[in-house]
Amino acid sequence: MSFEFLIASRYLRAKRKQTFISLISLLSVVGVAVGVMALVVVIAVMSGAESDFRSRILGIEPHILLFKHSGQFTEYLKIIDSVKKNETGSVINMAPFIFSQVMLRSSNGISGAMLRGINPDSPVHIIKNINSKALKKMLPGKNNVNEESKPYIPGIILGKELAKSMGVFIGDTLHLMAPKGTLSPVGHIPSMKRFKVTGFFKTGMYEYVRKNGNVYYFNTNCSCCCI
Repeated sequence: MSFEFLIASRYLRAKRKQTFISLISLLSVVGVAVGVMALVVVIAVMSGAESDFRSRILGIEPHILLFKHSGQFTEYLKIIDSVKKNETGSVINMAPFIFSQVMLRSSNGISGAMLRGINPDSPVHIIKNINSKALKKMLPGKNNVNEESKPYIPGIILGKELAKSMGVFIGDTLHLMAPKGTLSPVGHIPSMKRFKVTGFFKTGMYEYVRKNGNVYYFNTNCSCCCI
């Protein structure tokens, strides 16, 4: 008999005349065990939820964003090459893209959104779990002209909740308005362009997508504004 078992049996077992004390000891041990088990389960659930929430956020939001104070970010390739040469393994991936706040207008409504312009030919993307092949499938063919011989319309991917709130479906067209525009005699005119909805993405976070309204558009000749 081990020493630990001897001590435990000494205090858990009771004489025939002290059965009630033995029952109290048993209930005390069971109560402590259940309390510790509940604490361990809660901590495990919270840790798993935190890890899942972090992975979903980082699926559409990078750890670090590098911007240029003014003008176009034309030297982004040199910066990426420099970081790759000097980094010590702490940087997993880097990708240039356009980042801006915009206004989307469809036939059913208007909504604000955070826009990210990406190059589908790039081997690295900021959209988690979507590779170049999947993006190219969503990219409208430049040689495809409809019956009315309308010009090529670039593609755009919307968050599912944003698309639902605006009432748009795959194949619909919408207008994108950016705050940066041109000056004219009548004042500032925001830039506007038409896009074709080619796909949806889902992050699993309704409130985040509903408030931020993330969208991605395809630009094969991307003038980068951040990394």
